[in-house]
Amino acid sequence: MTVREIGRIGLEESLALTALIAQKDPQRRSRVAARWLLHFLEEHRSVTIEEAALAASALAALGGASGEAAYALLSGMAARAGRLDRRFPPDG
Repeated sequence: MTVREIGRIGLEESLALTALIAQKDPQRRSRVAARWLLHFLEEHRSVTIEEAALAASALAALGGASGEAAYALLSGMAARAGRLDRRFPPDG
């Protein structure tokens, strides 16, 4: 079963898949990382430009020597943004 067949997956699952692709298929890393960043921004409208830049930098590090630290940072950002959005839902 593919992600497309499942439908929209959560941000954390999407991050895990992005990290796996970054390790196993580096040629696809940038494209998949950009999709994750878009997913992050769409789901969490309260993200600042500084947080978006930090996330983009961490995504660029996935699959490299500091990939584990980058993954931990992104996972924390996603969890934090999710908690903030649950308290203050975006206008719909």
